[in-house]
Formats: sequence, structure tokens, C-alpha cells
Amino acid sequence: MGETNLKTYIGVLAAFAVTFAACWTYWYGAPTGARFMLGAAVFAVLLVLADTFPIRISERGEISTVEIGQLAAVVMLGPLWAMVAAVPCAALTGRKDRLRTAYETSCVTIEIYLAGIVFSFASGPLLAAAPESTASAVYAALAAGVTMVGANKALNMGLLHVKYRQTFEEAWKEFVEPYLLPHAIAVLTVGLGILVLLTYGPVAALVVVAGSLASQVLVYRSREQAKENRELRARVGSLEQALTTSNTTFGTMVIRDLGARDGYTHRHAAATATYAADLAHEMKLDDARVGRLRMAGLLHNIGLFGLPEELLLATGKLNSIAWSRLAEHAARGEEALAAVPEFEEMAQWVRWHHERPDGRGYPDKLRGPWIPLEARILAVAQAYAAMVLDQPRRPGMKSVEARERLSAGIDTEFDGVVVRALLRLLDTESEGYRRADDHRFVFPVPEGRGGARLDVPDLRDQDGLGRILPR
Repeated sequence: MGETNLKTYIGVLAAFAVTFAACWTYWYGAPTGARFMLGAAVFAVLLVLADTFPIRISERGEISTVEIGQLAAVVMLGPLWAMVAAVPCAALTGRKDRLRTAYETSCVTIEIYLAGIVFSFASGPLLAAAPESTASAVYAALAAGVTMVGANKALNMGLLHVKYRQTFEEAWKEFVEPYLLPHAIAVLTVGLGILVLLTYGPVAALVVVAGSLASQVLVYRSREQAKENRELRARVGSLEQALTTSNTTFGTMVIRDLGARDGYTHRHAAATATYAADLAHEMKLDDARVGRLRMAGLLHNIGLFGLPEELLLATGKLNSIAWSRLAEHAARGEEALAAVPEFEEMAQWVRWHHERPDGRGYPDKLRGPWIPLEARILAVAQAYAAMVLDQPRRPGMKSVEARERLSAGIDTEFDGVVVRALLRLLDTESEGYRRADDHRFVFPVPEGRGGARLDVPDLRDQDGLGRILPR
């Protein structure tokens, strides 16, 4: 089907090309004379040379002046002889592929005749006679150039759609938009060349065109340099991604080790990551922030690593010294994550995931809006996960009870907007999700909406909610 559509498309273009040539010849005749034949031969040679030997601007890049030559041929010779001059170059481009040769020949014929029609409104071929108005001829040449470029891009976009099913929007962004500036320079080059030709003669026109081509080379070289810079940044980005992946892997290994000791920390991390990411979705955060929150939820208790095992596994009430040591995990986690450049912002969220809107949290006793939204999301996610999960020191609460406790802490312990978002989310989910006990809570966190996470439960002081230990 694709090959049939392609042949049909090229056949339609060929029919249009023949129609244009026949109608033009019928209405306006075919100018004859040695000047037109010689001019067509000269332009044919120049176009073939321009296509065969493009101007090299770098090891990988080159530009062709064929477009300038075709437009100049239209202005100087008229569309009929310009077509005669352009056909050998189009056939050469086809490289003995009959279908491609037919396409290239049809396209260049249509483009030349459309440009010729536009130019004919102001002047005939300059090789036949000088125009009545230099300004009109220059403006007509510019309009003809725009017409030629527009026709070329439209025909090629049609080919991309027929052959590769590429949408016109995709073709515009990939094939047209990046080359608008070079095409504009080419059209202006011809317009300026015509102005100088009619005012100062052919030698001056050649000098101007050569200078314009040199400027095009500079433009293309700058584009090539920009492309190389983008490729370099992409390679650097891939290396940074590899480094981030290795750091993340190390972090999850640390959390897994903590979980192996108490059977809880890794499950809490997985649940926190899932709830945090889903909360971010619910609150319409962008995908990049959702991903970073998922990672922060997974690693936010990494500061527990290195604390004494007897402290982590304590089942009784902690004294003030032990509580202070355990509370250091937020700052220790920030210090560990901030050492990785890609985790700097995430490290701040980890530091503040035990802060409270009423200023009674730790380590910095931040209040309300001074706590980043992401840290407020982590605080709610980790607290709810700690409530519903079984811990070594106590069984998990029922989801209803945990939600009541969250509601009781609105705007004192927890941000009210985040809590209400979590309650909405829980109302639409299964009981397994509410209990952090389905496939979405497997450690480490799977990608996509819902997944396992890590989090250290909030260390609460002696208020009505009790103390939620990080195990």
C-alpha cells in the first residue's frame, strides 16, 4: 500500500508538471534565440556543478547553491528555459532511480513554473529585455523565491507524509523550521544580486552573490557548531544519567541493608515513594518533579545508615539523647544526597521532610510556606506509610484510623492541601493500596504511577498522635 501511494503521489506531481509546462507554452509561447539556449546551457552546467560540488563547511556539513541557481535561472531565462536548465541536475539527483528521478524532475518543474508565474506579473525574463522598474523586478524576484521555497517544502512534506506517514506538524518541525533562515538568505541573495545587476552590471552582481554565499557559509558553520554542542551536551547528559543511576543504585542498596536489619525500612521507603509520586500526580506537578519526588521518597531515610543498630532496633520509649541521635537522620540524609550534584534540590526536601506547618518539626523548625511543597508531600507520604505498615514494635493501623490521624494533624503537623489530596487519592484506590500492600509497593520503586518507596516515619513528640518511629 505504501509503495502504491508513493507512485500515485509522484504520478500526480508529474501530471501537474506536464500541465504547467504545456499551459505556459500554449499561453506565452517559447522564447527562442541563441541567448536563451546559451543561458540555459550555462545554468545547466552551473546547477550540476553546484549539486556535485557543494560548499563544505565542516567535516560533516555542506551546503548547496542549487536553490540560488534555480531562482536566478527563472529570473533571467523565464520558467521554460529555467526548467530545461534544471532538469539535468534533477536527473542527477535521482541517481538512476526512475521513481526518484520522476519525483525530483516533477518537483523542480512545478517549483520553477510557480515562481515564474509570480515573477511574470512584474517583468519578463531579464535576458530578453530590461524591466520597466528595477524595484518591481527585485520585489518580484523575492516573491518568486518565497514561492519556490514554499512549493519545495510543501511537496517534500507531502512526500514524507505519503512515504513515512509523518504528520505535517512533525515534518514542519524537522524539515522546514530549522532551515527557514538559510532559505531566507538564499532568496535575499538572488534579490540583492538582481538589484546590483540592474544597477551596476554583472561583475558587481557576481561580487555581491559571492559575498552572500560566504555569509551563508558562516551561518551554516555556526549551526553546525551549535549542533555539535548539543550532541556534546547529550553525551555529557548520558554520562550524568549513568552517574545518577549508579548513585541511586548505591542508595537503594543502603536502604535494602537497613531493611534487612529491621524488616521494615525498605518497605516504608517503597511505600513513601509510591504515595509521594501519586500525590505529586494528584497535585498536578510536572513529570520531572514526580520522578524526583519518587526518588526522594525512596532515599529520604538514607541518613539512618551508620546509626547504631541498637538505636534503630529499639522497641521501648527513647530517651532524649537517643531521640536526638535518631532525629539527626534528616540532616545526615541531606548531607549524603547533596554530595551528588543531581540530587542537590532533592537533598533539601529530604532534610525538611519532618518539618511541620506549626514550626514544631525538625531539624530547622520551619513554618508553613517556608517548607517546600515537595517536603510537605514527603512528610504526609512517609507519615501515612508509617502508620499503616507493620513495624517491629507495633502492628500497622487500619487505613481508616490512619486517615483520621492525618486529618487531626491538618495545618499543625501536616499541610492541609497535601493531606486532602491524599485522602482524595485513597478514596479512589483499593484496600491493598490503602494498606501499602499490593504490587505497587515492591522495593525498589517501579517506574510509572504507583510504586514502592522508602521513608522514615515521622518522629512525633508527646502529642496526641504519638511518636511514629522510622522502623
